[in-house]
Amino acid sequence: MASDYDLLITKLDGFIRKYYKDRLIRGALYSVGLLVLFFLVVSLSEYFGRFGTGVRTALFWALAAVSLVVLVKFIVGPLVKLFRLGAAITHAEAAGIVGNHFPQVKDKLLNTLQLRGQRDEDPQRRMLIEASIAQRSRELSPVPFSTAIDLRLNRRYLRYALPPVGILLIMLFAAPSVITGPTKRLLAHGTEFLPEAPFQFVVLNKELTVPENEDFELNVEMKGDALPQQVFLEVGGKRIPLVRQDASHFTHRFRNVQEPVDFHLGADGFHSAAMRLNTEANPMLLGLTVALDYPPYLGLKNSVSSNSGDISVPAGTRVTWMAETRSADKLAIAFDDTTYTLLPASPGDQRFTASRRFLKGSTYALIPGNGELKAQTPAQYRVDVVPDLYPTIAVEQKADSLSPRRLYFKGDIGDDHGFKRLAFHYRITEGGDSIPADKREVTKNIGIQPNTTRQSFFDFEDLGELRLMPGDKLEYWFEVWDNDGVNGSKSARSTTQVFEAPTLKELAEKQDKQGEAIKDELRESIKQAQDLQRDLDKMRREMQDKKELNWQDKQKMQNVLDRQKQLEQRIEKATEQLKQTQQEQQSFKESDERILQKQQQVQELFENVLSEEMKELYRQVQEMLEKIDKEQLQEKMQDMKLSQEDIEKELDRALEQFKQMEVEQKAEDIAEQLDKLAEEQQKLSEETKEGERDKEDLKQKQDSLNKEFQDVRDQLDSLAKKNEALERPLDLPKTDEQEESIEQEQKNSSEQLEKKQDKKASESQKKAGEQMEQLAMEMRNSMQQDQQEQAEEDMDALRQLLENIVQLSFDQEANMDELEATAVRDPRLVDIGRQQKKLRNDAKLVEDSLFALSKRVPQLQAMVNREMNLVNENMDQALSHLAEARANDRERPLAADRQQRAMTSLNNLALMLDEALQQMQQQASGMPGKGSCKKPGGAGSSSGDSKKMQKIKSQQEALSKQLEEMKKALEKGKKPGEKPGEKNPGGMGAGMSQQLAQLAAQQAALRQEMQRMAQELNKDGSGSGNSLQKLAEQMEQNEKDIVNKNLTQESIKRQQDIMTRLLEAEKAERERELDQKRESTRGKDRDHPDPARFFNYQRDKMREAELLRTVPPGLKPYYKDRVDQYFDTFDRP
Repeated sequence: MASDYDLLITKLDGFIRKYYKDRLIRGALYSVGLLVLFFLVVSLSEYFGRFGTGVRTALFWALAAVSLVVLVKFIVGPLVKLFRLGAAITHAEAAGIVGNHFPQVKDKLLNTLQLRGQRDEDPQRRMLIEASIAQRSRELSPVPFSTAIDLRLNRRYLRYALPPVGILLIMLFAAPSVITGPTKRLLAHGTEFLPEAPFQFVVLNKELTVPENEDFELNVEMKGDALPQQVFLEVGGKRIPLVRQDASHFTHRFRNVQEPVDFHLGADGFHSAAMRLNTEANPMLLGLTVALDYPPYLGLKNSVSSNSGDISVPAGTRVTWMAETRSADKLAIAFDDTTYTLLPASPGDQRFTASRRFLKGSTYALIPGNGELKAQTPAQYRVDVVPDLYPTIAVEQKADSLSPRRLYFKGDIGDDHGFKRLAFHYRITEGGDSIPADKREVTKNIGIQPNTTRQSFFDFEDLGELRLMPGDKLEYWFEVWDNDGVNGSKSARSTTQVFEAPTLKELAEKQDKQGEAIKDELRESIKQAQDLQRDLDKMRREMQDKKELNWQDKQKMQNVLDRQKQLEQRIEKATEQLKQTQQEQQSFKESDERILQKQQQVQELFENVLSEEMKELYRQVQEMLEKIDKEQLQEKMQDMKLSQEDIEKELDRALEQFKQMEVEQKAEDIAEQLDKLAEEQQKLSEETKEGERDKEDLKQKQDSLNKEFQDVRDQLDSLAKKNEALERPLDLPKTDEQEESIEQEQKNSSEQLEKKQDKKASESQKKAGEQMEQLAMEMRNSMQQDQQEQAEEDMDALRQLLENIVQLSFDQEANMDELEATAVRDPRLVDIGRQQKKLRNDAKLVEDSLFALSKRVPQLQAMVNREMNLVNENMDQALSHLAEARANDRERPLAADRQQRAMTSLNNLALMLDEALQQMQQQASGMPGKGSCKKPGGAGSSSGDSKKMQKIKSQQEALSKQLEEMKKALEKGKKPGEKPGEKNPGGMGAGMSQQLAQLAAQQAALRQEMQRMAQELNKDGSGSGNSLQKLAEQMEQNEKDIVNKNLTQESIKRQQDIMTRLLEAEKAERERELDQKRESTRGKDRDHPDPARFFNYQRDKMREAELLRTVPPGLKPYYKDRVDQYFDTFDRP
């Protein structure tokens, strides 16, 4: 609770506030009076004095200073003290004022305040003083201190304020210009005010502002009672007359205003106020930077260019503009299709940025602006867009000259920025029908370099690997994609190539045509071989009567060699035709395994007609012609005669076996066509039965099948004719009735379809299909049965031949032993000669039978007939020498040698026939053979060289044991188990001689096989077969020992050495095959030639031709044309 003293102080504070309110009211009245009075004085002074700018400026600032002083003193001072913001009167001063106003108070209030101050000074009297203060405060509390000041007394000061204000108001209403005019001039104390004219200068332009460097037209209108005749523009001390438009309107054009212009208008001695034509900065483009952000797939480095707005960019490039401007608050970019307005990032910023991605070209303009003001000449530019073009592809195709379905491709691809991928496509339409699921479009990617713009590629495709079936249609092409990362990859395709596989009918017709061509070649070759034999006989007889050969003889011999060369070429041509025919047939249809084996055998027969020994013989004769050695040449001519006989026989064999194969293959083809027709006929029967297909389509399909079957009937007739042409025709079934029945059922179905009898037509179609299947089955069964029967007959004939040859060998050995036991001029020589002639006749019978059998049995290869020819030749020579033996004792050893050779050939022949018989038995029983036996007497190449070596080693080991036993028996003078005294006339038992002959034949066979293996290994020029060749030489030495019955310890030692070498050779062969297997693990999916090398060869050949063309010889026009024709052959693959 507040004390009485505090209440007293509060009342004093209220008094002080009222005191300053009184002072503030009084100051306000003083201020109004003084300021209005001073204003009236200054205004009237200006009104009457019309002072210049200097005086008016002084008056203005004087008025301002007086006003400031008055306001500070009379208004601001009391107001500050009222809110106690400055020093105010104290409580004591306020108490004095209150004591003076109230008599009862007098000094009592002041004393109370003083006591309050003494309270703290005298602590002893504190209580007494406080009591006195309290008492006094209570006494003074009823006194109203604030009534000491009466605010109403301020009314008397109105006499100072009201008169000036009254005068001002009267003047404002009575003559406002006296107040307003001077006031305006005082406020614009820096502006010169001219004397008023009787007219006014009125500027009609809304704004005196012009953009920099532009013209401005000033329009002035004169208003007033008296208008001047001429108005002048006063600028820079010059007076320029304005152009008068009419009595009151004048104009003037300011040209190329670059900075503000101060001017006056004047007329008749009067002047307008000063005016200024201000310039406005024109928005302007100061600089331009263009940043190019290229699409990533191009691999280009982003770039930045300055002050270059015209650009050319790839499609998809993002262009960013960074513009530097002046006096612009916006920037417009106008394209062909749209306009963008850019604002600065912050007010006053003169930099603008815009960005756009371009897919097509466009012009654009950069237009700086400022409010409504735009640049007069906007910057015009253009963006040219370089589109990502489509890729290009060009492909060149070449076919292999030996296999037309092996295709080489060379292509060139190009694109402006690079590639994504390259692929080879193909699709197969089966027989013109819809594409099966597994034969739809197939794609194979081809490796390329994606980051180049132009490159070549090479590819190889073997259409034979696609296993096209007859009637299939193959479409293939290349396609390349570019790496367009903006619009997506675009592709370009090469021309679509089409390959149509021949139908079964076309294949059959072509096969018949090619077969006839091959047979014609063989017949001509046989005729040519016969002619050569006759000419050789004739030449040999003519040379016998001559002591020396002359140039004409040499030319005749050369002619024979040339004709022999032509014969070789003819045979090679037939062989190549056969190979191509078989390859083409196998490419479009799957043949039976038996047919394939037959084809392989016939192919090998063709290839082996001309042996390497024959070719070497003719090369030796060619060399001898240079020396013209009569004796040697006659000897070689005899060999040539034998060679021609071999060629004739082999050609005859090849022709007959080719005809057999042709019949068998045609029979199989016909059966296959019947199966296909049966399937189609059955399918058509189902469609007819369902009735969903259009009747006309069904009729057309049936007519087509009828025609195809008629073609099959024609082929059956052709088959019968071919079969009749065989020396031993096959037992083909009679199919006329079945053919007629099938044809009738097909005819019935066509008629029933025409009559819309679908059910009957379906039944007829079904019967026709079933009968076709039955006919195909009967043909196959008949062929199989006939072949089995023929194989059995051939094996029986071969066994009989083998027995006859063995017996003939024994007889020849006995005759040879008897000759050795005969003395000089012994009469028994005549009997021996008769016996040898009988043997020669027997050999002739064997030869005829063997040759006839060899025409049917492919296993009897060329070596068999050649060995038989050696038998005949040696027997003929033996007879010749025996005829002279009685007169000339030197002929007897020669006869014995020839008998020995004949016996050796017979033994070799027996081994070959035995090997062939084993192979025939294995084929007949279905057992796996020991090898393919490409050469009789050999161990077949299919089981591997290491297996061959192992077999030779085991056989040689068995032979060694037999030789050791035979050596012991010879030392004892008898064969083991032989009874004493059982000797032949030659002093040796017949059984022992037979056993030695067999051992010699076995050793000869092993030696020949070893020589063949050595030749095979040396084909690559590595010399890896040289060790085997040395082994063969050791075997040959042992063979001579056995033939000569000269088995010694050295022979046994040589056998042991042979066994050691065979073990080493077997080990080496195993290691070699292991290395080959390791290499083969790398593997090759296909044996694909290098197409790049193929095209490089073609290109080099053309380049050489062009080089020759550049230096043509000086030839006549005819010959030049011939030379050009020759060069053109280089352009053809």
